[in-house]
Amino acid sequence: MDLANFRPTHLKSLASGLVDQVTFVPHLPTPGGDVLATHSFSQVGGALNLEAAASRLGLKAQHCSPIGNGPRADAIRAAMAIEGVETLGIEEYSSGDSGLCITLVEPDGQRSFVTISGAEGVRSFSELEQYSYEEDAWLVVYGYELVYPTSKDAFLELFASGLIKSNIVFDPGPTTAELTPEILDWVGTHASLISCNQSEYEKLAPHVSPECWLLLRKGAEGAELWHHGKVVASAAGRRVNVVDTNGAGDVHTGAFLAALAQGNDLQASLELACRAAEYSIQREGGCTGPTWKELLALS
Repeated sequence: MDLANFRPTHLKSLASGLVDQVTFVPHLPTPGGDVLATHSFSQVGGALNLEAAASRLGLKAQHCSPIGNGPRADAIRAAMAIEGVETLGIEEYSSGDSGLCITLVEPDGQRSFVTISGAEGVRSFSELEQYSYEEDAWLVVYGYELVYPTSKDAFLELFASGLIKSNIVFDPGPTTAELTPEILDWVGTHASLISCNQSEYEKLAPHVSPECWLLLRKGAEGAELWHHGKVVASAAGRRVNVVDTNGAGDVHTGAFLAALAQGNDLQASLELACRAAEYSIQREGGCTGPTWKELLALS
């Protein structure tokens, strides 16, 4: 695809929304041990991290995933309404409450997860085929949906159906090691853009077509944009006070997509994405992407 000149009208996300229980700890507990947390809070996360980041920067975001019924589902709907994210999830296919992610954050901002899937993790082809997959949209897919035993087969059927006309953005996330070769081969040859960190890319690399754009996030070192085996753009990181890296990769990706949609070139979009991620990691919790006013003040 011609990434530099692609101007999508919106972003559709098939990724899961759930509630994060964010807990700050001095260190991870040893096996069989315990650790006293400093503080903890609940916040909507998952797919909303990226969707909100894009929406705050002017790219219309649509959430195409069941939300469920229950207190966590209610919190997700309320948070998405506040962020201006349109919810298109087909609720007749969902049952029970939405999932929960226990997020442990260490003093250096590193985060570890325990995910308990809920209604968002139960997908069927009957649900997925009812969404439209327009050519003028980004379609966001996360690794989680391709790992959950209650959704993986539905996504494989969708991939084989030929229904997807949108440009796919794939973020494998922490589930990279659990993705099957079959899934990695399909994603590597059909995704227009893969957004990942260095360790995730090492698993993906043998499966990725040179036609696919790679947004390689390198933490404090910044980020690189690759195409056909070459670095097309690079942006250096800036030293900031790291509080919490939870959702920073999602903010980076959402900001990059929104910046491109606003007409910025590849280099400028990458730099803006890095600034957005730096803004995010200086704050607790997910969904901490900046507005345009806040972002431009950092650039």
